[in-house]
Amino acid sequence: MYFLFGRETTGLPQAFAQARAEQCLRIPQSEHIRSLNLSNAAAIVLYEALRQQAFPSLT
Repeated sequence: MYFLFGRETTGLPQAFAQARAEQCLRIPQSEHIRSLNLSNAAAIVLYEALRQQAFPSLT
């Protein structure tokens, strides 16, 4: 398993995302926000992955 993040302004290339639509996840955000800072997006995904694996030092 791996995580791949796109550019802050454009996300993943459309052809890449469409070819893997069943494997891609999106972080929901307000339509009024232009983009999520890449480091913040990575932190959200990493935290959720650790949470789902019941990482012992997370709480």
